Amino acid sequence: MSFPLFLLAVAAGAAWLGSLWLHPFGACPRCRGHGHITRGKPKGRKPRPPKVTTCPRCKGAARRQRAGSRTLHQLARRVRRELARQRRQRQAAAPSRAED
Repeated sequence: MSFPLFLLAVAAGAAWLGSLWLHPFGACPRCRGHGHITRGKPKGRKPRPPKVTTCPRCKGAARRQRAGSRTLHQLARRVRRELARQRRQRQAAAPSRAED
């Protein structure tokens, strides 16, 4: 009974990591992806237009980085860098076939 639950958790985790890899940015929760906030409501007999300001959370970019996406991309970069370093070491240690 616990094995299918474990597989379901692993599948959900893999799907989450895949979505983080493909879509590392999401809409800003403060401005809902618009980049600006409307402050103030029209009141009284002569309502003034509401004040539109740049979102302080995303600074007008309308995007925010999703939790875990930076860590995932940094980990992938480190793994690729390490594999490239090991490949260069193997190529340097192997005798060159052009010398034969």
